[in-house]
Amino acid sequence: MQIAPEITFEGSESSDAARAQIMREIDRLETHNHRITGCRVKVIAPSHKHRHGTGFQVHIWLTIPPHENIVVDQSASNDARHEHAQVAIKDAFAAVRRQVDALAA
Repeated sequence: MQIAPEITFEGSESSDAARAQIMREIDRLETHNHRITGCRVKVIAPSHKHRHGTGFQVHIWLTIPPHENIVVDQSASNDARHEHAQVAIKDAFAAVRRQVDALAA
């Protein structure tokens, strides 16, 4: 990757475990497509205003020339599994991998 990945957390402190998981997922993405030049990941913690039905949201922006951007917004607020950041991160990267693989096909 030409540009260092940008990882941000909103509504919660940065977690070393989550950061490490994101970097592993980015490395895995690069094995699917070597043309990725940039990646931004934003992990948004659930709001404390809502009691039920909210989970972590993960937004991923990839730059793959000659394509402009690939954007994945994983906002599965009804998925109880997304109460855990690691699960939301895994699901978001699975979705972006499917899009990257579709580009190659």
